[in-house]
Amino acid sequence: MPKINFWHFEGQTAGVRIDDLLLLIFGTIFLWGYFLLQRKVLDIEKAVFAIAVFSCFSYIMNRLLVASGYLHVNASIFYSVRLLEYFLFFYVGVLASRFISLGSLLRALIVWNLLFMLLQEFQIIGVFTMEGYLPYAEDNRLLGIASFGAEMGLLLNLLFCFFIYEEPSRKSSIQLLPKEFLRFFRANKAFFLLLLFVGLVILTGARIAILALLFTFLLRLKDLVRWRSLSTFFMPLLTLGLAVSLMSYMLYNVSGIVSRSEGLLSLSNLELIPIVWDNIVLDYDPIGKETVSYDGYDASWWMRIHKWCYALKIYWNHPAAWLQGVGPGFAMPALDGGIIRIITELGIIGFSLYFWLFYLIARVSRPLKWMVIAMALNMLFFDVYLAYKPMSLLFLIVGYTYNTSTRTNKDSTHNALTANSTHNERTRTN
Repeated sequence: MPKINFWHFEGQTAGVRIDDLLLLIFGTIFLWGYFLLQRKVLDIEKAVFAIAVFSCFSYIMNRLLVASGYLHVNASIFYSVRLLEYFLFFYVGVLASRFISLGSLLRALIVWNLLFMLLQEFQIIGVFTMEGYLPYAEDNRLLGIASFGAEMGLLLNLLFCFFIYEEPSRKSSIQLLPKEFLRFFRANKAFFLLLLFVGLVILTGARIAILALLFTFLLRLKDLVRWRSLSTFFMPLLTLGLAVSLMSYMLYNVSGIVSRSEGLLSLSNLELIPIVWDNIVLDYDPIGKETVSYDGYDASWWMRIHKWCYALKIYWNHPAAWLQGVGPGFAMPALDGGIIRIITELGIIGFSLYFWLFYLIARVSRPLKWMVIAMALNMLFFDVYLAYKPMSLLFLIVGYTYNTSTRTNKDSTHNALTANSTHNERTRTN
């Protein structure tokens, strides 16, 4: 659902939206059902609630330290409970597993997003950003259903990981195409998906998402190629050649990424770090008041280094906040570095809790393991765990997969017990 605020908070990009009210209604129903069932609390629920409770504790500590004059930056209580809002999609996934195929649901999401991107490409509709509706996006990026390029890039990363690592479906379906074509497509699905998603991710302008896409595919490649059979090398080589050609053309002629990245790997970016660290002023937000003027540096590095040094130096200069962090939300709406944000806002304990949560998610299934890896790569330059759509999608898939695997295990156990009981009855009869 597009990000349109009907209740806006002063000084914040976030606000109350229609989907927030819908989530509140459905969340209340799900939680009420949870207490009625009185079932065992899952480990992933323990992790999420532990993070939410600890975030509230970190917020309280921030208020106490600010009141005492030890800290000068304010945390926000809204950042303490955002994860709970996203986690409601876990229960949506549990419910959806009874009525619809997860693959069908995610394919519909891809089609829906493609429709938005096409309409944006032809400027029939604009984009729904954090600042509101705009007739077109910055640098003419195609954002689809997302609010900014990095969010759209991560969404595509998650969908790509799911489809190239998902287990083949055993359910029969209506076949509209010849069996030979379907067999060929299924055998080479990962390669076709690579070509599709490479093009889409480049159109979002998210550079770290391109890297994450290629990384997850190359590690999948070792399972797809039978190294003892030369015939299996043809499709990978052909696909990689096409992917490289497509990337080269789009990077130079369509996306504008190359022009934005001319100074990306320059050593001067690294030389900027100690200069900013030594001179940055911590009395105010550095955005728009950067300590070092922009002088030929890569724009993204220049901006991020100021943000990161600001957050890290405040954290480092206040040892009393090392364990619980400076406080959720103190580091601006976008720090553009999720790992740094967790450490500085929630400290060592908060980082450990988030590591526990993502570890539990990665254990649920193989696709989710690689989705978490893709998220970790994106988290280097993007506040992933605060992104509404990617986190909601992740929890929906976790809930769906968990409930499906639980039902499968119960059915297997029931069948085994039934077979054993039948065998015992026959033995007694004989």
